[in-house]
Amino acid sequence: MKVVFDTEVILKFYLNEAGAEIVEGYLSKVRNGEIEGFMSVINLTELYYILHRKSSRIAEEKLTNLKNFGVKQVDVKGDSWKEAAKIKAMHSLSLADAFAAATAKQLNAKLLIGRDAEFKGVKVDVVRI
Repeated sequence: MKVVFDTEVILKFYLNEAGAEIVEGYLSKVRNGEIEGFMSVINLTELYYILHRKSSRIAEEKLTNLKNFGVKQVDVKGDSWKEAAKIKAMHSLSLADAFAAATAKQLNAKLLIGRDAEFKGVKVDVVRI
């Protein structure tokens, strides 16, 4: 199984918000090789700048931590950005959320999201946390 992490669920984990233990379970499965975990470079950018506002040290630490779990960065290659643009054009999502959805679609993976109502109607397999 493949999963794509949206920024919100990773923040839930790092900020110990409701659902953090569920996200930790997915991250542990990635680390143990039971599933594959991915995150769009756009979502990594979003995560980094949010954490960097608090502390550059924390931002670097959390990025390293994600890599140590085995979460793989998915870069924007070729025309893959067009899928995110199409999703953004059709739905009221942030650009980062559109890239998360496009990445999940591209990889045929489940998209792990928070309680974002904006994902309603997006043709991707979501798991709400």
